[in-house]
Amino acid sequence: MELMLASLVTCAGTTIDAVLAKMRFEVSALNVVADGTRATTVPRVFTNIELEYQVASDAPRHRLARAIEVTERTCSASAMIGAVAAVVPRLIQVKTVDAVVTRALRRAVLRPHQSVSELEAEEHPDATWFGAIDDEEDAVGSVSVGPEPSPDVAADKAFRIRAMATTDAMRGRGLGAVLLAAALEHARGEDAEYVWCSARSSAQGFYRRAGFAETSDLYDVEHIGEHVRMALRL
Repeated sequence: MELMLASLVTCAGTTIDAVLAKMRFEVSALNVVADGTRATTVPRVFTNIELEYQVASDAPRHRLARAIEVTERTCSASAMIGAVAAVVPRLIQVKTVDAVVTRALRRAVLRPHQSVSELEAEEHPDATWFGAIDDEEDAVGSVSVGPEPSPDVAADKAFRIRAMATTDAMRGRGLGAVLLAAALEHARGEDAEYVWCSARSSAQGFYRRAGFAETSDLYDVEHIGEHVRMALRL
Protein backbone atom coordinates (compact mmCIF):
# COMPACT_ATOMS: atom_id res chain seq x y z
CA MET A 1 0.00 0.00 0.00
CA GLU A 2 2.88 2.36 0.69
CA LEU A 3 4.29 1.50 -2.74
CA MET A 4 1.00 2.66 -4.25
CA LEU A 5 1.47 6.06 -2.63
CA ALA A 6 5.09 6.10 -3.82
CA SER A 7 3.89 5.37 -7.37
CA LEU A 8 1.31 8.14 -7.09
CA VAL A 9 3.76 10.83 -5.96
CA THR A 10 6.31 9.72 -8.59
CA CYS A 11 3.74 9.88 -11.39
CA ALA A 12 2.26 13.17 -10.16
CA GLY A 13 5.70 14.73 -9.69
CA THR A 14 6.92 13.68 -13.13
CA THR A 15 3.70 14.88 -14.75
CA ILE A 16 3.57 18.30 -13.12
CA ASP A 17 7.26 18.82 -13.84
CA ALA A 18 6.54 18.31 -17.56
CA VAL A 19 3.43 20.51 -17.40
CA LEU A 20 5.32 23.38 -15.71
CA ALA A 21 8.10 23.09 -18.32
CA LYS A 22 5.53 23.38 -21.12
CA MET A 23 4.07 26.44 -19.38
CA ARG A 24 7.63 27.85 -19.35
CA PHE A 25 7.68 28.62 -15.64
CA GLU A 26 11.00 28.75 -13.81
CA VAL A 27 10.92 26.17 -11.00
CA SER A 28 13.93 25.89 -8.70
CA ALA A 29 12.59 22.94 -6.67
CA LEU A 30 9.63 20.56 -6.64
CA ASN A 31 8.47 18.03 -4.05
CA VAL A 32 5.27 15.97 -3.82
CA VAL A 33 4.03 14.42 -0.56
CA ALA A 34 1.10 12.02 -0.13
CA ASP A 35 -0.97 11.45 3.00
CA GLY A 36 -3.33 8.47 2.68
CA THR A 37 -6.27 7.43 4.84
CA ARG A 38 -7.37 3.78 4.66
CA ALA A 39 -10.70 2.15 5.39
CA THR A 40 -10.97 0.43 8.75
CA THR A 41 -12.43 -2.80 7.28
CA VAL A 42 -10.87 -5.36 4.94
CA PRO A 43 -9.66 -4.90 2.23
CA ARG A 44 -8.72 -1.54 3.79
CA VAL A 45 -8.42 0.41 0.55
CA PHE A 46 -7.41 4.06 0.54
CA THR A 47 -10.49 6.23 0.93
CA ASN A 48 -8.82 9.64 0.88
CA ILE A 49 -5.39 10.83 -0.28
CA GLU A 50 -4.04 14.35 0.03
CA LEU A 51 -1.39 15.20 -2.57
CA GLU A 52 0.73 18.12 -1.44
CA TYR A 53 2.63 19.87 -4.23
CA GLN A 54 5.54 21.95 -2.93
CA VAL A 55 6.63 24.19 -5.80
CA ALA A 56 9.39 26.80 -5.65
CA SER A 57 8.39 29.33 -8.30
CA ASP A 58 7.33 32.95 -8.56
CA ALA A 59 4.75 32.02 -11.20
CA PRO A 60 1.20 33.31 -10.57
CA ARG A 61 -0.47 31.04 -8.05
CA HIS A 62 -3.55 30.50 -10.21
CA ARG A 63 -1.30 29.25 -13.01
CA LEU A 64 0.34 26.73 -10.66
CA ALA A 65 -3.15 25.63 -9.62
CA ARG A 66 -3.94 25.16 -13.30
CA ALA A 67 -0.84 22.97 -13.69
CA ILE A 68 -2.11 20.80 -10.82
CA GLU A 69 -5.50 20.46 -12.54
CA VAL A 70 -3.81 19.27 -15.75
CA THR A 71 -1.69 16.85 -13.70
CA GLU A 72 -4.81 15.38 -12.07
CA ARG A 73 -6.29 14.67 -15.49
CA THR A 74 -3.17 13.24 -17.13
CA CYS A 75 -1.32 11.37 -14.36
CA SER A 76 -2.09 7.67 -14.90
CA ALA A 77 -1.60 6.66 -11.26
CA SER A 78 -3.86 9.48 -10.07
CA ALA A 79 -6.60 8.50 -12.51
CA MET A 80 -6.45 4.84 -11.48
CA ILE A 81 -6.27 5.36 -7.70
CA GLY A 82 -8.82 8.18 -7.98
CA ALA A 83 -11.41 5.64 -9.14
CA VAL A 84 -11.42 4.29 -5.56
CA ALA A 85 -10.13 7.11 -3.34
CA ALA A 86 -10.71 10.85 -3.27
CA VAL A 87 -7.38 12.40 -4.33
CA VAL A 88 -7.31 15.97 -3.02
CA PRO A 89 -4.52 18.34 -4.13
CA ARG A 90 -2.86 20.97 -1.95
CA LEU A 91 -0.40 23.63 -3.11
CA ILE A 92 2.49 24.97 -1.04
CA GLN A 93 4.15 27.69 -3.10
CA VAL A 94 7.67 28.81 -2.20
CA LYS A 95 8.15 32.30 -3.60
CA THR A 96 9.85 35.63 -2.91
CA VAL A 97 7.96 37.64 -0.31
CA ASP A 98 8.34 40.71 1.85
CA ALA A 99 10.00 39.92 5.18
CA VAL A 100 6.84 40.96 7.05
CA VAL A 101 5.02 37.91 5.66
CA THR A 102 7.31 35.58 7.63
CA ARG A 103 7.70 37.45 10.92
CA ALA A 104 4.92 35.75 12.88
CA LEU A 105 6.20 32.33 11.80
CA ARG A 106 9.82 33.17 12.63
CA ARG A 107 8.89 34.49 16.04
CA ALA A 108 6.82 31.39 16.86
CA VAL A 109 9.40 28.87 15.63
CA LEU A 110 12.80 30.52 16.00
CA ARG A 111 12.71 33.52 18.31
CA PRO A 112 9.87 33.35 20.85
CA HIS A 113 11.96 35.45 23.26
CA GLN A 114 11.97 38.40 20.84
CA SER A 115 9.32 40.90 19.86
CA VAL A 116 8.24 41.41 16.25
CA SER A 117 10.00 44.80 16.23
CA GLU A 118 13.24 43.15 17.38
CA LEU A 119 12.95 40.63 14.55
CA GLU A 120 12.42 43.45 12.10
CA ALA A 121 15.52 45.28 13.36
CA GLU A 122 17.68 42.19 12.66
CA GLU A 123 16.55 41.79 9.04
CA HIS A 124 19.41 42.41 6.63
CA PRO A 125 18.46 45.23 4.22
CA ASP A 126 19.95 43.40 1.21
CA ALA A 127 18.45 39.99 1.94
CA THR A 128 15.89 38.29 -0.29
CA TRP A 129 13.09 36.51 1.55
CA PHE A 130 11.26 33.36 0.53
CA GLY A 131 8.01 32.21 2.10
CA ALA A 132 6.18 28.90 1.78
CA ILE A 133 2.53 29.87 1.34
CA ASP A 134 -0.31 27.35 1.72
CA ASP A 135 -3.84 27.30 0.27
CA GLU A 136 -5.08 29.50 3.13
CA GLU A 137 -2.39 32.07 2.21
CA ASP A 138 -0.59 31.45 5.50
CA ALA A 139 3.22 31.31 5.72
CA VAL A 140 4.25 27.79 6.74
CA GLY A 141 7.96 28.17 5.96
CA SER A 142 10.63 30.84 5.55
CA VAL A 143 14.26 31.47 4.61
CA SER A 144 16.34 34.50 3.68
CA VAL A 145 19.55 34.80 1.67
CA GLY A 146 21.74 37.82 1.11
CA PRO A 147 25.30 39.10 0.85
CA GLU A 148 27.27 38.88 4.09
CA PRO A 149 30.98 38.06 4.61
CA SER A 150 31.80 34.77 6.30
CA PRO A 151 33.80 34.93 9.56
CA ASP A 152 35.59 31.70 8.57
CA VAL A 153 36.40 31.78 4.85
CA ALA A 154 37.48 34.63 2.60
CA ALA A 155 35.31 34.83 -0.54
CA ASP A 156 34.67 37.68 -2.94
CA LYS A 157 30.91 37.07 -2.98
CA ALA A 158 29.66 35.31 0.15
CA PHE A 159 25.94 34.98 0.88
CA ARG A 160 24.33 33.97 4.16
CA ILE A 161 21.29 31.77 4.73
CA ARG A 162 19.16 32.89 7.66
CA ALA A 163 15.74 32.37 9.24
CA MET A 164 15.19 28.84 7.93
CA ALA A 165 11.95 27.71 9.56
CA THR A 166 8.84 25.62 8.99
CA THR A 167 5.76 25.14 11.13
CA ASP A 168 5.58 22.02 13.30
CA ALA A 169 2.95 20.55 10.97
CA MET A 170 5.28 20.88 7.95
CA ARG A 171 8.36 19.44 9.63
CA GLY A 172 9.73 16.25 8.07
CA ARG A 173 7.84 16.75 4.79
CA GLY A 174 10.75 17.97 2.65
CA LEU A 175 9.67 21.61 2.64
CA GLY A 176 12.96 22.78 4.20
CA ALA A 177 14.86 21.28 1.26
CA VAL A 178 12.61 23.14 -1.20
CA LEU A 179 13.15 26.43 0.66
CA LEU A 180 16.91 25.90 0.75
CA ALA A 181 16.99 25.03 -2.97
CA ALA A 182 15.16 28.29 -3.78
CA ALA A 183 17.63 30.28 -1.68
CA LEU A 184 20.66 28.60 -3.27
CA GLU A 185 19.26 29.14 -6.77
CA HIS A 186 18.88 32.84 -5.97
CA ALA A 187 22.46 33.01 -4.68
CA ARG A 188 23.74 31.39 -7.87
CA GLY A 189 21.79 33.95 -9.88
CA GLU A 190 23.63 36.67 -7.96
CA ASP A 191 26.99 35.03 -8.83
CA ALA A 192 27.65 34.07 -5.22
CA GLU A 193 30.77 31.96 -4.74
CA TYR A 194 30.08 30.80 -1.20
CA VAL A 195 26.98 30.35 0.98
CA TRP A 196 27.11 29.94 4.74
CA CYS A 197 24.81 29.81 7.73
CA SER A 198 24.78 29.67 11.51
CA ALA A 199 22.90 26.42 12.00
CA ARG A 200 21.36 25.03 15.14
CA SER A 201 23.14 21.82 16.11
CA SER A 202 19.87 19.94 15.56
CA ALA A 203 19.94 21.05 11.89
CA GLN A 204 23.48 19.88 11.08
CA GLY A 205 22.26 16.73 9.35
CA PHE A 206 19.86 18.73 7.17
CA TYR A 207 22.62 21.01 5.89
CA ARG A 208 25.08 18.14 5.47
CA ARG A 209 22.59 16.38 3.18
CA ALA A 210 22.54 19.56 1.07
CA GLY A 211 26.33 19.50 0.73
CA PHE A 212 27.26 21.94 3.51
CA ALA A 213 30.24 21.29 5.79
CA GLU A 214 31.10 22.64 9.25
CA THR A 215 33.51 25.61 9.35
CA SER A 216 33.47 26.25 13.11
CA ASP A 217 33.22 24.52 16.45
CA LEU A 218 29.94 24.44 18.34
CA TYR A 219 29.08 27.68 20.11
CA ASP A 220 26.18 28.85 22.22
CA VAL A 221 23.65 31.49 21.17
CA GLU A 222 21.86 33.06 24.12
CA HIS A 223 18.21 32.02 24.54
CA ILE A 224 18.49 29.55 21.62
CA GLY A 225 21.26 26.99 22.22
CA GLU A 226 24.13 25.33 20.40
CA HIS A 227 24.99 26.46 16.87
CA VAL A 228 27.68 25.70 14.31
CA ARG A 229 28.64 27.61 11.18
CA MET A 230 28.34 25.59 7.98
CA ALA A 231 29.09 26.47 4.37
CA LEU A 232 28.78 25.40 0.76
CA ARG A 233 31.02 26.56 -2.09
CA LEU A 234 28.98 27.06 -5.24
